Amino acid sequence: MASKIEVPISRLLISFGLIFILGILFAIFNGYYTEETETSFSWVVYLISFISLVFGAVIILLFQWKINEIKLKSILNVLPVEEKVIFTILLENNNSIEQNKLVALSGYNKVKISRILTKYEQKNIISKKNIGNTNMIILKLR
Repeated sequence: MASKIEVPISRLLISFGLIFILGILFAIFNGYYTEETETSFSWVVYLISFISLVFGAVIILLFQWKINEIKLKSILNVLPVEEKVIFTILLENNNSIEQNKLVALSGYNKVKISRILTKYEQKNIISKKNIGNTNMIILKLR
């Protein structure tokens, strides 16, 4: 199942702000250390700090991905079987697919697919874009 990690802008701004503050604190402590010992921090300290930040970011992204996957599975389990099939197909196809391919892959008839898609379009969960004699169905992930 294709999964997309989306980080809200507010979280990014908070993260960048905290990293900026961490950099300022690092510079302040380096200043105090330089005054006391008359030498600055070794480059190894900077390298370890950078590697720690990168490692922490990777761990956070992995946990976020796992949390998103768990939420998605719990949401899919609540849906009726027909709707679960449609959403699974959409997710496996990078959140968009032509309506006629959706009919073919799901095994449901055009009317059933059309009714389900209309219901979710009204709820603003999907969008339909006319592309000739079929529609492109796009899952709106927030």
